[in-house]
Amino acid sequence: MALSSRIGTPAVLLDTNILIYSASEPYDIAHQLKRLGFVDVKVPKAVINELEWISKRRTGKKQRFAKLALEIAGKFEMLRDSNGEAPVDDQLIQMAKRGEYIVATSDSPLRRRLRKEGVSIIYLKNRRLIPESD
Repeated sequence: MALSSRIGTPAVLLDTNILIYSASEPYDIAHQLKRLGFVDVKVPKAVINELEWISKRRTGKKQRFAKLALEIAGKFEMLRDSNGEAPVDDQLIQMAKRGEYIVATSDSPLRRRLRKEGVSIIYLKNRRLIPESD
């Protein structure tokens, strides 16, 4: 899926890692995505569930960042189409392939898996979002 054309751009799925990053730094993910031409942003229910789990079972900074990440995630449309039994990364890959979404992540292992699956990625580098085509 080429990212060169922004006309009719596909929706972006946010992963847990990029939401936590957005919460831990003064980083406006919505603004950065809009700057790149992406306005349709969704958060899978599996990511919300993972953030809720972290916010309840962790302590200190991780808990605080997860709670703030939940607030940030609440600004976007929640996507309920997921297999609740599969690991979150597996669900993101399945959803991205099925719906032709782009995945925004700062998780290197997930990026490698997405690349292998032919899924387009937006990743963080030097506090900037970078689109990566397959």
